[in-house]
Amino acid sequence: MPRRTHRKSRNGCLECKRRHIKCDEKHPLCGNCRSSERACEYADRFRSSTTRSRRSNASTPSNPGPSPNAEPSSQRYSVEATASETTSSEYQSVNMVHAELIYHLATETLPSLGDLAAPWRLTPEIMRVGMLTPYLLNELLSLSALHCSIVRPAERERYRRHAAQLQTHALEIFGQEQRGITPETCVPMFLFSSILGLHMLCDTIVYRAETSFDGFLDQFVHYLKLHRGVRAITAESWDALRGSILQPMLQHGQDMFQCGADLSSECRELMDLIEAARLGEQTTSVYRGAVRALHISMCASGLTSGTAGMKYYIGGITGWPVIVELEYVDMLEQRRPEALVILACYGVILHHARNMWTFGDGGRFLIEAIGSHLGPRWDEWMEWPNRILGESRE
Repeated sequence: MPRRTHRKSRNGCLECKRRHIKCDEKHPLCGNCRSSERACEYADRFRSSTTRSRRSNASTPSNPGPSPNAEPSSQRYSVEATASETTSSEYQSVNMVHAELIYHLATETLPSLGDLAAPWRLTPEIMRVGMLTPYLLNELLSLSALHCSIVRPAERERYRRHAAQLQTHALEIFGQEQRGITPETCVPMFLFSSILGLHMLCDTIVYRAETSFDGFLDQFVHYLKLHRGVRAITAESWDALRGSILQPMLQHGQDMFQCGADLSSECRELMDLIEAARLGEQTTSVYRGAVRALHISMCASGLTSGTAGMKYYIGGITGWPVIVELEYVDMLEQRRPEALVILACYGVILHHARNMWTFGDGGRFLIEAIGSHLGPRWDEWMEWPNRILGESRE
């Protein structure tokens, strides 16, 4: 039996063309995109139809004289020029998912990242920068979708899929641009790195994969290495950032990170255990820096054992992964027990902020998983994290 041929959908949507499948050309969403919940966009038909019309007129013999009802040549040229100059991006159908995510971002997601001391006041400015920077806008919408996936559990997988797709687009665009850090680019790059880091932390600890502890730790180490890009961008462009629209937020963060020289009692006890273990000067120095970073993050977060349930300074909570040294990350990757204990202590900070959607029960998971991995032999080192979990159960 001869194979039946089918007509190619020349006017099909861009997504179906990209996937090399037949499009039913329904508007505003074709059947394929509707069923797979993809963004459905059509190329501008008006421009192509105008082009065809001009070709048709060119092949038709001209009348010997002008018709009494003919438009003036200047008016015809104006209409055709407008049509030919119209780009497909200007007249595409509205993507309702993205519209929903923009609204949720402005009214729910960004305000939820504020804190009691300094509510998030930069939403209009961030939105303005995002509209001019495609990779930042994609990541902002991705964060909004991630937020929706947590606060709307009935549609969790749908929003997670959108979050993953938008983040992939953001990373692709960011990688393609590869522009240097300048006064013009430092603000969107800093915002992108910060939001991407928060997104990845949430993905890692809230949507942790159902794998072994080793698998989770590999994922967490990957997050730590990526998030350190925030530190690199900040260091290279600090002066420019201080003169930008981010100045109030950065000044507040700098004030929050001003911490006394004396360690908290919990960090001091942990440091005493590390020094007593006689691990060598180089290793001890690395751990000393990680514990000091832990203390600074605790101070910046405004966390005490009696403030659970409050809304904290999110920059302080996410500060430790940024300021901890790479040598510590390497030791964590090697599964050194002292490095794991320090990570469990960071879990205390996350556990205090467990009512924030970005962290959830991630702190509890870190403490319990590390305690189970290390075993009873390390109970003395794990005393503080285990005590905090016990107090929260009462």
